[in-house]
Amino acid sequence: MKLRSITKRMFVLGLLTVLGTTGATSVATAEPQRPPADVNATGLPRGGWEPVGPNSIGGLLAASPAGLAMMQPSPPALWLSGDRGASWAARRGLPAETVIQGFFADPVNPDRMLAVGNKTAGFQGEWRGLLLSTADRGQSWETLREWYPDGAFGMATDPAGRVVVVQNLDSLSVSIDGGVHWNDVPRTWPREGIAAPVGALKLTLVGDDAYFATVYPEYALWAVRGVSGKEPRAELVYRADGEVGQVASDGKLLVVTVGPELHGSTDGGKTWTVLRRDPGGQPLREPRFVGGRLYVSTYNDIDVSADGGRTWIRKPVPAPGEGVSDMIDLPAAAGKSATTLISSLYRGVYADAGKSGYRQIGVPGESIRDLVTTGNLLREHVVAAGVQEIYNTPLPRGKVSAADRVWQSHPTDRLHEDARLSVSPGRPDVVWQVTRNGFALDVLRSGDGGRTWQFAAKAKQGLPRAIFAHPAAPDRIFVSAFAPSGYVLYRSDDAGKTWEKLATDSGFIAFAGDPWNPDRVWGGDSQGLSRSDDGGKTWTHVSGEPVSSISVSRWGGGRVLAGGAGILLSEDDGRTFRRVRDGESPLGISRILPHPFDFRVWFASDSTGGGVLRSTDFGRTWSPVPGALPDTRVLSMAISADGRYLFAGTAQSGAYRLNLY
Repeated sequence: MKLRSITKRMFVLGLLTVLGTTGATSVATAEPQRPPADVNATGLPRGGWEPVGPNSIGGLLAASPAGLAMMQPSPPALWLSGDRGASWAARRGLPAETVIQGFFADPVNPDRMLAVGNKTAGFQGEWRGLLLSTADRGQSWETLREWYPDGAFGMATDPAGRVVVVQNLDSLSVSIDGGVHWNDVPRTWPREGIAAPVGALKLTLVGDDAYFATVYPEYALWAVRGVSGKEPRAELVYRADGEVGQVASDGKLLVVTVGPELHGSTDGGKTWTVLRRDPGGQPLREPRFVGGRLYVSTYNDIDVSADGGRTWIRKPVPAPGEGVSDMIDLPAAAGKSATTLISSLYRGVYADAGKSGYRQIGVPGESIRDLVTTGNLLREHVVAAGVQEIYNTPLPRGKVSAADRVWQSHPTDRLHEDARLSVSPGRPDVVWQVTRNGFALDVLRSGDGGRTWQFAAKAKQGLPRAIFAHPAAPDRIFVSAFAPSGYVLYRSDDAGKTWEKLATDSGFIAFAGDPWNPDRVWGGDSQGLSRSDDGGKTWTHVSGEPVSSISVSRWGGGRVLAGGAGILLSEDDGRTFRRVRDGESPLGISRILPHPFDFRVWFASDSTGGGVLRSTDFGRTWSPVPGALPDTRVLSMAISADGRYLFAGTAQSGAYRLNLY
């Protein structure tokens, strides 16, 4: 099973948000077929952008009279739903570089929320912690307090959120007025080096006592007694034969995880019993009290007790190998019964349907780094590359339902890290993928719309940057990478059976090919635009402008478009270029693609927040596509084979569809 590194994932997501860029490859298209006179892709599209998924992200959950809230930890985003998870809206006023460690939503006043997290401090062992507050349901956030260099690693509150306890490196900070005034309890418990209480459920509030798990070298349970008083005091509560990991309580029963065991106490930690031991010896984690029930889980199973840990029922987690990141009870509403929601950070949010299993709700918080359509007019699919995952779905047509937003993913086969995709118009039923494999790369091929993948090359040297299937020779595949020796370029002329390593000084992040000449290839990177006329063996530097996307027209006119800091256009087969659109970020234009039937129409996406642009005059002038995208940082685009639907992959809101006709 694939167990993900939360720290690594959060770092990658944060880095992606900061950079806001992606490589892109060109799309050449089929023979022109003029649409009917009453259908014109150059006119204003009907309707607006519709979310199509993948609803694949989970986080920290809360329910209030106003609906459901979910805090995505990193990059931080607050997701709100007023229809029990059927649809979501994002609010992004939180500091982008903060990793949220704790979240509270006021059960009476739904406009009030608290979030605690850390920002990078720049030095090992130093952290900048923040306690953030909103009084308008996430539209704006106020910093109530900062902790430096001790950071903020967890938060516990009383039910009303008036008593707030924050766990730091060398203290426990207590507020009894909702975070306005503070009393810091200095550390008397052991801690060595840069050991930090990273991880969830290290802290819980029971009455007027705050219980917390310490870290290296002791890994024990401590408590600060009388947190709301003038002289709170810290004391050792429990040192087990093993490492105390996480702690939880319902006010009567106090539980801690100790390796594969769950220990419980009903007298405030004076005496302990073993409530549960995992039959397979797997570490138990995420102890929680929800709806009068006690839960504890492994990465593959959930144990549930309705009698305080005396008897247990075992059931699988919603996403095998992914574990549980949060659980809440969603109260009953008009026509809807109460249900338990289970969050899996990288799979989504699930409703427990009892004997029927789980129903995925999810949140469209994935960053869609690359996006392609594959197949033909009768059976077309959309394939997306997330940060560490590949998703696929039948191309959604007509009205988008909740089921359409739950895409297939591949959680147990491998990590699809830093993946890039390419489809040759000469073979539209085949998707190529290059993905990171540690400090190497793998090349994979799918012939069934991304549902299954087969290796075309394993563990080749270098970290992947781009992959490209040539439009005029679909068996010719290019892969660019960065290796210890420098930039490398791999080429296969037999659909991945054999590979040749070509000399290059460029780290291409974008490719395009002449639709009629298999030996002509364009490549772009931060150093500019290059062209090869011998299938990538030698390259001629054409332009010094940074290039992150390239597209070549197959309709004549010698039209080549290159995107980077704006858009460059050539109408003489790339001999000269002129700037037709300005831009600020050097690699802001993430993708350029043509309409498959109307050769006047081109689309471009802006990863820095410019949304989607359109040209209706062969790429000479550009204007924003009508319709508001919830996230205007567009990293990728694709268009259906019939030219009816345009898809945009965003930086942290999944994919959206626009009906062009």
